[in-house]
Amino acid sequence: MNVVKLCYTIMLATIFSSCSFNCWVGGDKSGVKTKPVTSADNTTLNGATIKNDIDLEATGVKLKEAYLLDANKERLVENITRVGERIYIVLKLDTGWVKENGKSFIGASERISTESGNVIVDATDVFKDYETTGISAADAKVISLSAVITQADTRVEDFVVRFRVWDKKGNGEIKGKYKFSIKK
Repeated sequence: MNVVKLCYTIMLATIFSSCSFNCWVGGDKSGVKTKPVTSADNTTLNGATIKNDIDLEATGVKLKEAYLLDANKERLVENITRVGERIYIVLKLDTGWVKENGKSFIGASERISTESGNVIVDATDVFKDYETTGISAADAKVISLSAVITQADTRVEDFVVRFRVWDKKGNGEIKGKYKFSIKK
């Protein structure tokens, strides 16, 4: 089973009453709303392009780019989606994960909550099934995590997504958060 199909299977297994989550690795898109990071912003992200007001930290890896996609995998100009439509975060790396026999061994977690802190989804390690086999080191250079809000309380419009991707064989780690709103 390829990585994309497995990630979609994992997503289906983690569906909760109001939200779901999935991931994929590999792929490429081009973009909008660029905020280059300079050494004055954060030396560990020097040279990275961060979009969509994503707040993140990187340790032991060289991040190239981070951005959000809509349900059609098009770059988001604003962090807004609709009920039932996916929103994706894409993390592109230049270097960082430890490679063993052409494989990388990474973990990824995502916690989705309302802006007031009510946790909707808490996926602790979506790559757990790859602990012994790993994934292609080339595919591990592009990580994507997604969420979909399937039901929204009319009083709740904003959601916070906290994510972490880490190297199970080394010290590389990317963690951060972003906010998005539901269009009414």
